[in-house]
Amino acid sequence: MKRVRYGSAAWTAWLRGLPRAATPDPAIERAVAAILRQVERGGDRALVRLGARFDGVSLTPRALRVPAREIRVLARRADRAVVRGLRAMAERIEDFHRRQRGNGFRVPLPGGSWMEESVLPLDSAGLYVPGGAGAYPSSVLMAAIPARVAGVPRLQVATPPRTLVESPAVAAALLLAGLEDDVFRLGGAQAIGALAYGTETVPAVAKIVGPGNAFVAAAKRQVRGRVEIDQEAGPSEVAILADDTADPGWVAADLLAQAEHGSGLETVVLVTPSGALADETARLVASGVSSIANRAQARRALRRNAAVVSVRDLDEGVAAVNALAPEHAEVLARGAAALARRVVAGAVFVGPYAPVAVGDYGIGPNHVLPTGGAARYSSALSVREFERRQSTVRLTRAGLASVTEGMVRVAMAEGFRGHAQSLLTRFEG
Repeated sequence: MKRVRYGSAAWTAWLRGLPRAATPDPAIERAVAAILRQVERGGDRALVRLGARFDGVSLTPRALRVPAREIRVLARRADRAVVRGLRAMAERIEDFHRRQRGNGFRVPLPGGSWMEESVLPLDSAGLYVPGGAGAYPSSVLMAAIPARVAGVPRLQVATPPRTLVESPAVAAALLLAGLEDDVFRLGGAQAIGALAYGTETVPAVAKIVGPGNAFVAAAKRQVRGRVEIDQEAGPSEVAILADDTADPGWVAADLLAQAEHGSGLETVVLVTPSGALADETARLVASGVSSIANRAQARRALRRNAAVVSVRDLDEGVAAVNALAPEHAEVLARGAAALARRVVAGAVFVGPYAPVAVGDYGIGPNHVLPTGGAARYSSALSVREFERRQSTVRLTRAGLASVTEGMVRVAMAEGFRGHAQSLLTRFEG
């Protein structure tokens, strides 16, 4: 792990080199644009052709949708203990997200008039579930449950053709979420195109959520406007703000847990005023890499993006963490609860018994979080992401009369005589 002091030239150079949000690769953008054009123009035939090219599978349009019975059969192959864990996760996630549902409000106006804001579910959403090493059943629950709680009536899943066979736990998660009737064998940019544009077999949706590789992220960027998307998922990040009360073994374990995600681009950071904690944590991280998954990629991430950031005190530590605006932040220090309220991150974990791993595995809040510094302006996936707000105005004649004079003056000042007349005509004759 690099050693840098907050505010130094080395700090600035290291910070600038981290993966940041919205830095697309032009070559990938061009390739994805070509794929999306094929899907938009060719529909099912294009999906079949692209599936053969990119996934190495021969499908027919009829085989694009996975039969529910197939998902049930595959789900039975999942380890029973894993399924029990997923079921417990689902219950905690649902309990947390039910508290997010919006209620709207009504404001009374003079003369029996009123205006209100209604909170309504989107009419449809598409959930992208990656395959291969990124086929995480926990992420299925994190995307599907908020949508269900919001009341979205039509949910569809797109996942690469081999995902369910290779990862029966994903099939089990789909079954737990009640999505077994709406799963399509589609991966990559073509899956995003199908969900955005619709084909003969795949209905279009209003919003697409879920992580994916660089091609999936590029496709989501390019179809935004036709549909809404959640956010661009980047490499995992954790910043731990800790002082000399923290256990260096626990700190090292939490850093290594994020480094093992497998992209080789993860950001793992210890921010501390304690030289002793910095030294021992760095030593334990270096010696512990051999014990985690994806060791080669983890070593790459630790070489590229990992750092121990030295700060004068915890106040400066908060400033350092907020400059990163990481996906996850842990606070392991004196006064942790008060410090945590000042931290900017996708999710904050407070105290020695709340490692990031409890968020990854369904303590309740969503683990689909902003990365690349986007926590400065965006939030975790939630029920709110599957809702829309709609205003309604009901005015009586008296109610309109009470506001017309001022509105007419503003409309005329802006040069919109037709707007003014639209109001005035109701009182003529």
